[in-house]
Amino acid sequence: MKRERIISEVQNVEDAKKLEETVKTGYAEVSIETLTNWIGVEEDLANSYDQLAAGEKNAARKSVFRQLAQDSRSNVENLSDLRRSLEGLDKARVGRIEQLTGLAP
Repeated sequence: MKRERIISEVQNVEDAKKLEETVKTGYAEVSIETLTNWIGVEEDLANSYDQLAAGEKNAARKSVFRQLAQDSRSNVENLSDLRRSLEGLDKARVGRIEQLTGLAP
């Protein structure tokens, strides 16, 4: 399946550098910030479910709250892995921008 190009053909070093910077600011940084916020939400959820479980008398409901807290903690781990991966891609992007800057006249 062929897809249409998202960017125009790169014609020179300045075009390449601008595109690399756009990827960094428009995709990598935004994605990292979004994941950071999502991680915070999941941490808050885990804490809230732990508090609900602690105050619950009904064993079945307490079990559900504990499972939900554990699910949120698992989500935090998975999201943190994604964030680390994106941070690595962002760092590599900085290197690409630096290389292109070195090529500019």
